[in-house]
Amino acid sequence: MPLSDKETESLIEKIRAKYDQYAAKHNPRWFDRDAFEERLQIALRNRMDIEGFILAEIANFEKIKESYEKKKNNQSFSQQVDRIIEEHTEMIREYPDIEFHPKAGFEIRHMYGALTRLLRVYLPILWSLLKEREHRDTLYSLIQKLEQYGGPRGRRHALRIEDHISLLHRPGVQPIEIEKDKNAYLRESAFILHNISDFCKQLLEWKEPEWETPLQFNSIHIEGAAKKEVISKFYQCTGYGAILRILEYSAGIIENFRLQAFRQK
Repeated sequence: MPLSDKETESLIEKIRAKYDQYAAKHNPRWFDRDAFEERLQIALRNRMDIEGFILAEIANFEKIKESYEKKKNNQSFSQQVDRIIEEHTEMIREYPDIEFHPKAGFEIRHMYGALTRLLRVYLPILWSLLKEREHRDTLYSLIQKLEQYGGPRGRRHALRIEDHISLLHRPGVQPIEIEKDKNAYLRESAFILHNISDFCKQLLEWKEPEWETPLQFNSIHIEGAAKKEVISKFYQCTGYGAILRILEYSAGIIENFRLQAFRQK
């Protein structure tokens, strides 16, 4: 049974209302009522089957709505990814940026800076605290390894950074090779940082009465601005407080660079 004129007009009004509702709530360019009105007038002028036209328009509206929801969800996911990347970037940016080569990536420059700060500002305090031979040997081994990754030598960079620079200078080097070596540097740095963090955790369990008192800085064998920075960082800390601060810094690098999974077996 065909629709009456009143039923036809009611359905057309419902379609108009849908376009108005979605245009106001979402996007008028997607839910364009004027385009619908134009199609309606063409259908009326050409005496098309109005019931068929209405059914087609209802299906068309649902298709537009589905496409819009899909695009909106994709945009939301993209925005979420962008937000995560920006948060990650901001966490890394807090570490010093050592610009050792124009082609060097953001992450490796800041990891180099983070390791250099650990070596120059944090570990000297640990060296001054340790008296046991076993502890000093362990720390010496850790420092030797760290220096390869974060220890500039006068005007020269750390050995592992110089290896990366050599790669960047290589004629015809491909971006994937640079990315692979950068990731290897970050992974190897994580191994060292995990070892330093674990060592600090062991020291916190060690019973040493002297570490319960405020630090004395006269046994730190560095001078000038570097010593001032160390004193500023650990002023009024006890020995245990200093170890905890070194642990927090090392673990913080691991977390902020998202390297928790890279631990040597």
